[in-house]
Amino acid sequence: MDESVLVKSESERDTSNVKTTFASCYMCTMDCPITVKSSDDEIISVSYPNCVRASAMEEQRDSEHRVIKPMLREQSGDSWTTVTWDKAIEQTALKLADIRERHGADSIAFFVGYTKESRPYFQRLAYTFGSPHYIAESSCCYVSAFIASKLTLGKEYASFFNTSKMRQAEAQCRLVWTNNPTESFIPYSRHYLLKDAESLPTIVVDPRRTPLAEAATIHLQLRPGTDGALALGMAHVIFSEGLEDKSFLKNHAHGLAEYQAYVREFTPERTADITGIEATKIIEAAKLYATTKPAQLNVSQKAMTQHSNGFQNHRAVILLAAITGNLDVAGGNRPWLNRLVETNISLRTEKLPNLAPRIGEKEFPVFTDNYDQGQSMPLAENIESGRIKAVVSIGANVMMWPNSKRLEKALKSLELFTVCDFFETPTSDAATAFFPAATHLERQALIVKPAGKVQYRPASVSPRGDAHGDTEFIFAMAEALGLENEFWGGDIAKSYDERLQGIGFKFADLPENGKTIEVDLEKLAERKYEKTGFETPSGKVEFVSTALEDAGYDGLPIYKEPYWSPLGSPDVAKDFPLILNLRWPQ
Repeated sequence: MDESVLVKSESERDTSNVKTTFASCYMCTMDCPITVKSSDDEIISVSYPNCVRASAMEEQRDSEHRVIKPMLREQSGDSWTTVTWDKAIEQTALKLADIRERHGADSIAFFVGYTKESRPYFQRLAYTFGSPHYIAESSCCYVSAFIASKLTLGKEYASFFNTSKMRQAEAQCRLVWTNNPTESFIPYSRHYLLKDAESLPTIVVDPRRTPLAEAATIHLQLRPGTDGALALGMAHVIFSEGLEDKSFLKNHAHGLAEYQAYVREFTPERTADITGIEATKIIEAAKLYATTKPAQLNVSQKAMTQHSNGFQNHRAVILLAAITGNLDVAGGNRPWLNRLVETNISLRTEKLPNLAPRIGEKEFPVFTDNYDQGQSMPLAENIESGRIKAVVSIGANVMMWPNSKRLEKALKSLELFTVCDFFETPTSDAATAFFPAATHLERQALIVKPAGKVQYRPASVSPRGDAHGDTEFIFAMAEALGLENEFWGGDIAKSYDERLQGIGFKFADLPENGKTIEVDLEKLAERKYEKTGFETPSGKVEFVSTALEDAGYDGLPIYKEPYWSPLGSPDVAKDFPLILNLRWPQ
């Protein structure tokens, strides 16, 4: 991987007392290694992987627009007053305690967006405070795909989508569904998906003509939101041509007959009408994927689920790997066999059963039964109904919610809404307290990557102004609320020791300068299901999900037209014909 270096100009350098820190970049969640050289809290240089996101890290830290002092105001719309960090913590804690006294702890929600590094502590803070409402951006992001995989293929396939992005030399064909490495994955234009597409049969499903789509053997340029119909149409071809893995399905499929009956409806002609892809291309792609084995399904865990039927669409897509027998085989799709899992410090098991129901528990039982958070999408209606009186947030973004103006209005009506961020945003416009956040160059973190990476990342330089790391913010708030005993007496290092217990490390084992420890793991399973089955209620791949049926939903991966689309809402489409990134002919 190429490396880039950000270097201060000669006039800005101070080369005395140079300190070298082996850190990681957190401009996204990849935690790529970086090396920071600094002197007296001034950065001299940063070496980092050649990545456009990483190239902005110093600009983010040094920006003149960054908020570096805490701010308070009586209510949204008032002018901000700059205060000390201690006063902002004290005043917020007093307000939280008052609201709990008058309305109960379950009238306060704790929301976290980015960063993810402090999430276990924030969840712990919510539960020890007495609130069940720990919620996150996960509600409209990765979790839909996570649960789709869990209910369909079993718990062991929770990271099915991450392993699907690993290069497997044994693969003879790739079906790449909604991934664009040129703009998303290091090393971008030289990503293995692009390189291998020159010689390896590659099918790309994407509404856009991306560089990978242009390089593909077959590009299935579908109408956005119709992924489920395309997957069912491909399954129709595979079954009608007798190309399914009969042996695998005989022994490891639940609800196969019902699924086969359903996919008969998705003839190539009907699928073409729904998706906009020529029927001949659908047939060609299905045959190529089913006959060129082993074949790897490379699927995004986010893009496909951003539609009203995204959950079932995702189930339909991942079932293609099952009907072709490409699960748990080298070159196909395999779950992690062994992963690093740190000790859970959230206190969810100990505290949550004794707390009130979480946000979304009634409306979204499948979500809350299968993930350790409340569902954040109904936050606006919970504020409007008076159930939620205050929200404490880290890295919140009001723009991620559908009908964001509704939520913005609701947030402005709260008795207290705190944000923790780098810059003022549309979200902070609705807030009554602003806590300045430290960037990843300025904050410590314990990093445990499931694939085998353990690292203590120290702060490379001190925070600007009165900014603090998210973990430090949480510990300070816990102390002000009288919860210090639940937070290791305020000692973050002790919390690291507890987190590391589950993987056999102590904090003292980790290099102080940020160097990474790599743990060798036997990572990928090989036909594990033959011995243990799939971790679903039936022990098999669930073409008909028993858990979904028990909750009153369709057990089959039923296709439904996206709500916001030319066909789903034609009256709206007359005035708003654009669908995210593609204009569809009317």
